[in-house]
Amino acid sequence: MWMKTRRLWLTGLWILMLSAGTPSEAAAQACTLQTWGETRTRSFIFTYQEGTPLGAEIAGRFGEVLDAEFNRFANLFETSLPVPILVRVYPNERDYYCFNALASEIPIGQTHSHIGGREIALIAQNITADRVAWEAQGLEALRHELAILFLNAMTAEKAPPGLQLGLGIYAEDPFVTFEERLGDHPPPLDAPSATWRGLWEAPNLVFARENALQAASITAYLIDVYGWDRFLEFTGALRTSDSWRPALEEVYPAGANALESQWETTYYPVYFEGRWRENVIYGLSLAPYEQLIASGAYQAAVDGLAEVIVVLVDLEEFEKLTRAQELNALAQQGLEADASANQARQAYLEGDFTAAAEFADAALAGYAALGDLRNEAGLVLIRAQAEEVVRLREEVETLRPRADGLAAGLLGPRLAEIEGRLTVLGDPQGAAAAAELLGAINRSRTAMAAGIALLGVLLACLVLVRRVRGVRELPAPEARLQT
Repeated sequence: MWMKTRRLWLTGLWILMLSAGTPSEAAAQACTLQTWGETRTRSFIFTYQEGTPLGAEIAGRFGEVLDAEFNRFANLFETSLPVPILVRVYPNERDYYCFNALASEIPIGQTHSHIGGREIALIAQNITADRVAWEAQGLEALRHELAILFLNAMTAEKAPPGLQLGLGIYAEDPFVTFEERLGDHPPPLDAPSATWRGLWEAPNLVFARENALQAASITAYLIDVYGWDRFLEFTGALRTSDSWRPALEEVYPAGANALESQWETTYYPVYFEGRWRENVIYGLSLAPYEQLIASGAYQAAVDGLAEVIVVLVDLEEFEKLTRAQELNALAQQGLEADASANQARQAYLEGDFTAAAEFADAALAGYAALGDLRNEAGLVLIRAQAEEVVRLREEVETLRPRADGLAAGLLGPRLAEIEGRLTVLGDPQGAAAAAELLGAINRSRTAMAAGIALLGVLLACLVLVRRVRGVRELPAPEARLQT
């Protein structure tokens, strides 16, 4: 009885399947044959229902732009895709499912998706339903899907759904779309509502936008904290790994559990407070390096900008690259000023006061060009004191020839003053030279005083001798009386 019932049930099910067909077959019965037109660019074929203005319009508007984006992404992802890539504009969602048995399911009203690893799919009916939104987000939709195509190529289509969606969102310009996403369906801002497994492995994550943003924050965390190159290593590991967790363990030494814990407790809250603006692809901010330069952290700015400039060259972001190079030049100028300031201090300590003044002057000029006044007072003092030492030393040398003159005694007070000042200024050598000259003058004065005293004694003796002789030569009193 049970076998008979089971046979009847299976027979009924088979009849039902024959009548209804599989979902894709049922859709195929509703398919309408289309005549497709196309527009070719260097890397893409835009194909659309012939005679439909929207398809030709999208091809005309985005063809060259998407070629440039393809080159940018190829440089960024350090790989390329077989070209041409197909951008097919389907008239409606029915035809999207109708012509693609393995098409990813998309929310009702969504404008874009992808098929396999070589096609970007656009839904014309959903685009025309809100042309204003498409005008603002059309390029971001194409960037989103193009990034997923690159990811699928790099991982042999083994990237989990949440990683695909997260990278697609990350590849959009956050300054165009991210604020709109947050305002429309904000995720939990204090803590995530799901684990990495839940956010990456859910097949229909795209239907819950708040969860999609949480998945995007994981991608942003890996790139922001550990760098773009490490993220590329991770995508390569996915290609040969059984799943995403062993690939994480292979590339990130901290391990999957530690990564998820740090993301949940530290990164996630600040990401939705505004960290989403830090985006390697489009939102690479130079503001942190401007702040480093403004605070005088020139070496840190140079180190950081070296990596940024490489990324901007790869991305062909020439306008931002120019600004980054300007900032790097300013940071280098700051480093040169720092070096001159250090040399000024070292030269002063070593007694090379001429060099100290010159280095201080160079440092002051460099800092002044940067508007950096933090070291000005100290350098001005070093320069003034070094120049004073040089002047006092020169004065000692100009006084040296006069040390043997009759007016040498007048030099003593000045030399004593110079000796004291050079001692205060930290120039023992100069102070010793002044003291030596002062000592020579004092010795000369002492010798001169001794000579004068001896000469006086001699003169006194001479006078005394003459007087004695004079007394002896006088006539006797009797003779003077007779005379």
